[in-house]
Amino acid sequence: MLKRITFLVIVIVLIKPTYDFGLTFFEEAKQYFNENNITIEDATTQVISTVSNTAKDTLIYTAATVKNAELPSTVKTVDELADAFYYYFSNWVTDFEITYVGSTTDIENLIESAVELAAQRDHYILGHLSNRKIEYEYGRFDAKIKVHQTYLTNAAQEQIVNEKVASILATATPETMSDFEKVKFVNDYIVKNTVYSEDSIASPHSACAVVAEGKGVCQGYALLALKLLQGLGIETKYVVGEVYTGGHAWNLVKVDGEWYHLDTTWNDPTPDRKNVVRYEYFLMNDAKMKEDHTWILSDYPKATSNKYAFMAQIDHAYEVDGIIYYSNVNEDNILYRINLNTGENDRLTDSRAQYIVGFGDWIYFSNYSKGAYLSRIRKDGSDEMVLYREKVEDLYIQDGYLYFSTDDGLKRFEL
Repeated sequence: MLKRITFLVIVIVLIKPTYDFGLTFFEEAKQYFNENNITIEDATTQVISTVSNTAKDTLIYTAATVKNAELPSTVKTVDELADAFYYYFSNWVTDFEITYVGSTTDIENLIESAVELAAQRDHYILGHLSNRKIEYEYGRFDAKIKVHQTYLTNAAQEQIVNEKVASILATATPETMSDFEKVKFVNDYIVKNTVYSEDSIASPHSACAVVAEGKGVCQGYALLALKLLQGLGIETKYVVGEVYTGGHAWNLVKVDGEWYHLDTTWNDPTPDRKNVVRYEYFLMNDAKMKEDHTWILSDYPKATSNKYAFMAQIDHAYEVDGIIYYSNVNEDNILYRINLNTGENDRLTDSRAQYIVGFGDWIYFSNYSKGAYLSRIRKDGSDEMVLYREKVEDLYIQDGYLYFSTDDGLKRFEL
């Protein structure tokens, strides 16, 4: 007797909500402050592209090659059947066959249960499962189960993911980082290095597209976050739910024994703002998350703590020595600082600040109270001054230089 069962995993396709953002810009002629001895250089031609043609070629889909391993020739229980499914899933095998020996009275439910058990063992694998087709032949006490399973990734791409993840985690110091710092590290990395887009070589729903191409949609964001957070020792769940645009995916993370929601996709502004990170959906509880997200509550642990609610007011954050310097979205984007250890929250100046970075004793920012000019201020709030009288954005520091974008291109000066 031949039966056919087809399982479908719906690929989540999303359009992330766009954040409205606009401020008045004032254009004035370029002017140097000689008393500060600052020399602005054109840096456009010195920027090296990070796109690798070799990496792009590697991302083209290839058949998964799996090394032979010890698998029983037959399975006798639902748990053993789940073991077999998990083995093939975790090696990204597309076509495989399993021989089951035992009562086949309820064979259909037995297979469904085994697949569910296998998929739930690893949310990273679960999130990459796509369409599935199962055919089986059976007698009273045995069955041959033939499976065709497709994925949003493959073995070659997962090798890339593993190498990239190892490289990212090598820049962290988990032995000295708090749970909060680990989650912020992952959130910031993904937001700063990813553009929300379906235009990728690998599936935009995969972690590979996000980590290797810097592109992806919510599913890819959440799956990469899951892998990075687990690599840092943070217990993490992959959550599937709904938002007003349709299906959506994010994470639940355990910080100091409490569960919180983390939506890296909705922390990433669109259109993309390069190094800008939002924290509106960072370590949220269920009550706050339910304002615009829905999910099956019984499928996931409860998140009740309100400890990190203050993070929602933070934009353009720069963190150093346990202090975050940020643009306060609740206070007209004025420059604030908050001490993560004491909770002390202070206004640093009356200036509206964006694209905040720091070096040494100084905080640098685009001063939207003064034409979006490049400005700096000491970390104690003293000696604020304008350095460059032209609209600037996308500030970042690299190799002892402060880089920033202007209408005339990328500029820099030595710190």
